[in-house]
Amino acid sequence: MKAKYWDSLTEGIEYERKALAIDPDYDNAMAYLNLLFRYRADLYDSTEQARADVEEADRWVQKALEAHKRRL
Repeated sequence: MKAKYWDSLTEGIEYERKALAIDPDYDNAMAYLNLLFRYRADLYDSTEQARADVEEADRWVQKALEAHKRRL
């Protein structure tokens, strides 16, 4: 599965980061980053690497919630 999905997930992460460079409060991009990092974490052979991506995902979901609250 890693060979099949790794490049797509990494590319998606890059695209969402580019979207955030344009609009730093784009909460949908943050939410998608959360998902992409979680999906990528499932592909790691190392628990440590997977944990790092899950922690990154947690940060993005928190940022997305904060950005969404600011928009209301």
